[in-house]
Amino acid sequence: MKVEIKYSKNNGELVLEPHFNELQGFDLHIEAAANIIQSNKELVAEPIENFAVLDGLIDHVERKIFNASYADEVTYGVQGSLENEEILNNAYCAWETALEEIFVDKIHSGQVKSFRDYPLNTRFQRLLQRETSMLKGEKISKALFIGSGPLPISAIWLHNYLGIDIDCIDVCEHAINCSKVLLDMFDLKYKINVIHQPNPQYDVSEYDVIIIALLAKPKDEILNNIFNTMSDACEVICRTSFGLRKVIYEPAVASKYMLDKFDIHDVKVADGNSDDTISSMLLKKTRTST
Repeated sequence: MKVEIKYSKNNGELVLEPHFNELQGFDLHIEAAANIIQSNKELVAEPIENFAVLDGLIDHVERKIFNASYADEVTYGVQGSLENEEILNNAYCAWETALEEIFVDKIHSGQVKSFRDYPLNTRFQRLLQRETSMLKGEKISKALFIGSGPLPISAIWLHNYLGIDIDCIDVCEHAINCSKVLLDMFDLKYKINVIHQPNPQYDVSEYDVIIIALLAKPKDEILNNIFNTMSDACEVICRTSFGLRKVIYEPAVASKYMLDKFDIHDVKVADGNSDDTISSMLLKKTRTST
């Protein structure tokens, strides 16, 4: 079922009416967006069919996050709702997956010619530039990306920056099939290998670098498997979110469970007024466990 919500264009920005017009305060905008999603569950259940509306909502929420002040962040820390965050986390996941699937379809139909045309390409290009700058290993020959989705944009940029072979795994077979089509068209199928992996236990001992996507879950189970099978020299980048960006991405919390197994060697934080959304933690096996 398609959701109908009134909206208009204002200087190129999708304006949803009357939901946001009179609202003051960051927390009220987040609450209003969550209420729209909660009242129109098809937005998350059928994101491609309802993409225009969902895209407008996500665009509005992102703009509010990127333009927020420190006062907004402090106020939201007191008045924000974990329930609303969960609603928006799920909506953002549905939106990003739909965005990737729509782009893969456009590649397949010839409407676009390059992965660089992906709407979030420059965002992920910067992210991988930050993440590869964190790596300390002198001999990096193979990497694993966990949770690559329909469009393995992170793996493409990881390969471009490091010049090494990349394995990608995902629990969703449809996502893997989408990726295979795209990588074949970009002549990358011999450099980036995508694997359907529904089993939570798998051997990662051959990898020098492992990156865990922010949408890959459950984090504790993934980290536990990595810890049990990784080489001692392997570097793990676990993506997370900080500050107001937790509204759109559920963070990977640095819990005692994590710190019993891994030391945090570096952190790159996406915050402030940039349109970067994902932060990264560089993890290595704890010295006491090696």
